[in-house]
Amino acid sequence: MAEEKILEEGTTIEVDVKSTDKKAKVKQVRYIFMDPEKGWFEKERDNVRVTKYYRTQKEAVDAARTHIKNSGLPGSIVIQSKTGKIRANSKVAAAKK
Repeated sequence: MAEEKILEEGTTIEVDVKSTDKKAKVKQVRYIFMDPEKGWFEKERDNVRVTKYYRTQKEAVDAARTHIKNSGLPGSIVIQSKTGKIRANSKVAAAKK
């Protein structure tokens, strides 16, 4: 058990802090949506802007997979149907360096 000491006002002490926290694991989530006028698009979670529009759903999914792999972080792709319901959710591993 650590010993508790009472310090006088204005006294400074040095503390050696060793970080035991491992690198926080951040996970990317990319969403694939359908816009009836513009086609399929990819969007990153919590991002208002659309990354890019694609003619087909497959092109949008492939692009999302590539973005996740190139980032070096693991992630997942959430695909919504034309009606807006979640149709699929797939995990993507980060590219090995």
